[in-house]
Formats: sequence, C-alpha cells, structure tokens
Amino acid sequence: MKLNYMTQNEIFSVRDLTLAAVLLTLKFPVITIDTQIEGYKNQAISYFGFEKTDQILETEKKYWNKQLIVEPMVFMSNLKALKAQTANQYKNPKSGIGTTTKSYNKF
Repeated sequence: MKLNYMTQNEIFSVRDLTLAAVLLTLKFPVITIDTQIEGYKNQAISYFGFEKTDQILETEKKYWNKQLIVEPMVFMSNLKALKAQTANQYKNPKSGIGTTTKSYNKF
C-alpha cells in the first residue's frame, strides 16, 4: 500500500524507538518516519509509521505485556538503523523537520 493512498486512520504511529525496532524485526515495514521539534528543550522527536492492522495492534499489546521474543542480533541492527535514519533527518539541513514526512517503501 502506498502512503499517498493511506489515511491517518490507516497509519499506526509510535514514538517509542524500541517498539519501532521490535516491529521492524517482526517484519512490519516502516512506511513513514516523521521527525519534528517538540518540547520546551526543542528536541527532535521521531514518529515511526506502520500500516495499521489487527496483527500490529496485537503485537503492540504483546510488547507491553512482555510476551514477545525477537532475534537479538536482528533487533540491534534494526535499532541502529532506525537511530541512524532519525539522526540523518535531524542533522540534514534539507530534511524539513517539522514540515514534511519522510516516506519509505522498504526499510
């Protein structure tokens, strides 16, 4: 599904980097990363968008209930990749933080 055709209700958005890395590890592809400046310290905060499905909602519930098992090396690799993507958006002067959404068909 392309982002252009997805409504806000079809996007599952998370701010938690660890949860995003777990979802990516479990083969839920990241479709958007939206980084914006927030808070009184003007920090760059990233929101990771996934396609909203019953499976991803169930997986989130299992994550919070500590009922998931992931392959640790793949998880760490995905965590580092997501961190690099958010750092790249923040440090890139042409990224348009806070004004645009970065879209990825495949992570």
